[in-house]
Amino acid sequence: MEKISQVGIIMTALRSRKGITLIELLVTIAIMGFLVTVALPNIFGVAEKTREKVDLLKLYYLRDALNRALIEDLDAFNHYTPTKEGNDPSKIHLEGISQPSGASLFVIELHNALSINVQGEHGSANNKYNICRAIGTSGTFYEALKEARFEGVADIIADRLNKNNFNFNSSTYSATPYVNQNNKTDYRTAPKQPLFISKALNIGKENANTRYTMNIRWSDKNEGYAVEVFLLPHGKDFQSAYRSPNGVCFSTLGNKGCKNSN
Repeated sequence: MEKISQVGIIMTALRSRKGITLIELLVTIAIMGFLVTVALPNIFGVAEKTREKVDLLKLYYLRDALNRALIEDLDAFNHYTPTKEGNDPSKIHLEGISQPSGASLFVIELHNALSINVQGEHGSANNKYNICRAIGTSGTFYEALKEARFEGVADIIADRLNKNNFNFNSSTYSATPYVNQNNKTDYRTAPKQPLFISKALNIGKENANTRYTMNIRWSDKNEGYAVEVFLLPHGKDFQSAYRSPNGVCFSTLGNKGCKNSN
């Protein structure tokens, strides 16, 4: 009888332990479900937003480098080493720096299936006021781009202006062939040192190019002699800079740079 009683106690304990394990399992499943549906996306969203903030810092580096260039050489926009084919002063629209849209330094194209593409000019990318030709192959603004860790951009612009005479052995950029929408071979040019690390500035929204221009504009008069930098969608002004889905405003003007952004 004593042995039967002990077996009964053991069986009762086992049944009790099995019930606790099932509850624990259900709680674990519930927690995992919460993480999958709520917490993990938020964690990944925070990581991506952090990367976007790092990319935003590069715009500040570029702004500071350009402003230091202006301090050192107040006539920097007029002193540069022109590219072979790009020496056309009539196409350097310095007046754009005072316009609401600012003046475009260069263009970036984003595509959800292809690498980032850097250009100096494009017909559908805020080129009414374009000053990429003032960067040249050396000089104040060429060096400012390098100082701000935009290595390769100036070299890409110079070679594109030189009838797309790409240097396929360049140490600063790559030129990758692809078949465009017109079924012709074209090239995507990108710095070998990546410009940005976030998805927002590396992957487009559609299976086609989304274009933004890196624009500069004079600061408000009461803020001194300086320029601000911002990424601009086509046809927008300095208060409509590109704002990521995570809410990061790619403008050195801060949130007021995205006052009218979608």
